[in-house]
Amino acid sequence: MNKRTMASVMLAALLAAGGCAGNSGTTGTGTGTGVEAPAKKDATAALTAAAAELQKDTFKTTVNLGDQGTMTGVADPASKNAEFVMESTSAGAEGTTTLRVVGGVTYIKIKLKESSGLPGFDGKKWRKLENSGAMGTVGNFDATEMTKSLNSAAEVEWVDDDTVKGTIDLAKSAKQLGMGTEVLGKLSSTKLPFQADIADGRLVAYKFTMPAVGNQAAYEFDMRYSDFGTPVDIKAPPAKDVMKS
Repeated sequence: MNKRTMASVMLAALLAAGGCAGNSGTTGTGTGTGVEAPAKKDATAALTAAAAELQKDTFKTTVNLGDQGTMTGVADPASKNAEFVMESTSAGAEGTTTLRVVGGVTYIKIKLKESSGLPGFDGKKWRKLENSGAMGTVGNFDATEMTKSLNSAAEVEWVDDDTVKGTIDLAKSAKQLGMGTEVLGKLSSTKLPFQADIADGRLVAYKFTMPAVGNQAAYEFDMRYSDFGTPVDIKAPPAKDVMKS
């Protein structure tokens, strides 16, 4: 074998051992396979699809409201039935508030640690909220509806493989977030930054900070969704347990 032939054989062997080095600069994957890695799904499209997927099954949710307290519960997006329990401390008054939504009607039960036996605050009776859907009221809370505010998401980009960030427009999403127009008018900006986590194509976390308004300090709103498909069997409280207006 002459020198030229030997050099050709050695070059071929080196290329084979290196995984065809002539192609390594085109993969952009570092795998050496010569195959282009699939393009990552557009962040806005992924978020939109994940939020829509959340609407398809029942779930458990935990909502951290910072200094305002913590809320846990279950919801059925199809029937709109849900129940949430909020543990909070307001002006030094510790208490538990239970919200139950059945057939579009919201019932509320409040138990204060120091109720002094005051009817309606001892956790024994429910109240039917006549203005359940009024914006800015406690009866307006809807863990499923709030995710629809992501329909106004802009500047969406990936933070890592399963987390996106962006902004939502409160001028378009105030209703979903339970914010009244009076509050909206007091904001210096309607652009609200958010962050969301996606797992298996479904929204599993949604976090933003409610801006300060007047004497109301800013607070973080952190919602977590889990246990998809969990049974949700919620009925209206018996009439005897509901206080008369």
